[in-house]
Amino acid sequence: MLQDMAGRIGRTAIIGIVAGLVVGCLLGWLVLGWLVFPVRWTNADPWDLRPEQKEAYVLLVAESYGVNSDAQLAQERMAGFDKDELNDMLAKLIEENEQAGKSDTKRQLQYLATALELSPSVSTPISEPTATSATSGIMSSVRSLVPICGLALLLLVIVALIAVIVFRILQRRAAGGPAKVPKERPAELEGVAETMLGRFRTSYAFGDDGYDTSFNIETHGAEGEFLGACGIGFSEVLGEGSPDKIAAFEVWIFDKTDMDNVQTVTKVLMSEFAFHSEVLREKMKDRGEAVLAQKGQTIVIDAMGLQLSAEIVDFQYGDDPSLPPNSYFENLTAQLVPAFRS
Repeated sequence: MLQDMAGRIGRTAIIGIVAGLVVGCLLGWLVLGWLVFPVRWTNADPWDLRPEQKEAYVLLVAESYGVNSDAQLAQERMAGFDKDELNDMLAKLIEENEQAGKSDTKRQLQYLATALELSPSVSTPISEPTATSATSGIMSSVRSLVPICGLALLLLVIVALIAVIVFRILQRRAAGGPAKVPKERPAELEGVAETMLGRFRTSYAFGDDGYDTSFNIETHGAEGEFLGACGIGFSEVLGEGSPDKIAAFEVWIFDKTDMDNVQTVTKVLMSEFAFHSEVLREKMKDRGEAVLAQKGQTIVIDAMGLQLSAEIVDFQYGDDPSLPPNSYFENLTAQLVPAFRS
């Protein structure tokens, strides 16, 4: 009888000690960690700031990249951001600037997205500030749990690594040989032969004030290597009011085949009036080589390792009595064909 009582008392004491430790940890975490000694952030990185401060930082990086075209520097500056969050943020900023009519800022953001190998969709709904703030609050709470759950996370990582190793060993045995080695850099990049990398058709119609199209350039295959991008966007608008009366388009190619010489090369496709206007030619001379728009012509733009052939399939001029004849485009259809330079 005495032994049974001693055993019961021992079990009760153990249960009480464990329960006390659990309750003490919870009270210490909630009272001390949240109320008495809450976490205060100092010297935070850009990706740990409030949503509006993150957006301001992204705009600054986009503006800097638009000036120096240094893709590697832009990638280093954005390295700490979560890719999904950054993709949504770029989509939001692009849509906001498009609605505000800030085509230059919008284009800079698109160039930055291309350099970061992201594809933000302008149709992505703009998140409400409260929702974003709530998400940031959740992330902060999760980060505060890391010290408490560190051992458990470490164990999970170890188990996951073991599972991956076992799975790969089983795959090799099932395949009857060693795993495939990733493909090396395509021979085309070494200048062996010129290879077409795609064919993109794009059309502008008067009234489409948000027209600014771009296409990614990748090698062929299921897992194509990202090489750059190409596209057409607004360059010069005549008059005031809406819709915009486009007197010139920028045709461009972004080339990152050589990471030591990442560059964007642009040519300006101009209406007849704009092309023969000394004032407009002088205004746009820093944007790229001026080219007079002609039906059926092919504009060739050479970059470091890529080449873009832009065929002007068709276009028509608008007819506004308040503006000179052949001064702005009513519509324009072009076909873009990027390829490796031979």
